[in-house]
Amino acid sequence: MKKTLITAVSALMISAGGAQAATYAHAGQQADAQSSYSYVQHNTNYGQQVTQDITGLEEYASIASVIDPAAFTTRVTEDNVSNRVILFSDSYGRTQYKSVFVKKTGLLKVISEKGGGVVLQTTVTADTAAPAPEVKPEQKPEQQPSVKPEQPSSAISSLPEYGTLAAHVDLSALTPVVVSDNYNERTILLKDAKGQGQFKSIFVKRTGMLKIVNLKGGQIFYGAAQ
Repeated sequence: MKKTLITAVSALMISAGGAQAATYAHAGQQADAQSSYSYVQHNTNYGQQVTQDITGLEEYASIASVIDPAAFTTRVTEDNVSNRVILFSDSYGRTQYKSVFVKKTGLLKVISEKGGGVVLQTTVTADTAAPAPEVKPEQKPEQQPSVKPEQPSSAISSLPEYGTLAAHVDLSALTPVVVSDNYNERTILLKDAKGQGQFKSIFVKRTGMLKIVNLKGGQIFYGAAQ
């Protein structure tokens, strides 16, 4: 009888221990599942980034000459007194390009993160405002010149990209400002009467290709300049 009682008590203890182990295992599985869910949620939220507006940055025109920023999610990851770094990511949050702009020297590099290396290296010149007109003493009516003032668009009429630009944009009410003009490309900003940029053209000299961008609506032309 005593042996039977001992055997029964032992079986009961083993059964209780097994149930407790099963309870701990189930709790551990729930914790792992919650941890995995939190990880997925974290990474999903990380990929949902809001595009930053970089159209007003000094290096934007040069970047837009080799890639279309509107096709990517843009994020400024570094911006200090020395340089500015911008990442361009696809819809899955994967970085496709990176730009590095050295403010002191104006050096700009656009780098392909897919293994293509540097796709653009150039020097960006600052967008300077047009100088204020010289104030002259008031003239008498008979001394005022009879020649009609030169239209703003005529200042760029001799450029090879002018014809194509004029065919897609009404230049009569816009003032052209050459933002940058180097060995590789020329960028022209077209401003309205309030000094606000409305259109931008980027002409690649080596290939003769021209891109025209409506700053409020996106690209309206890309092709060979006629």
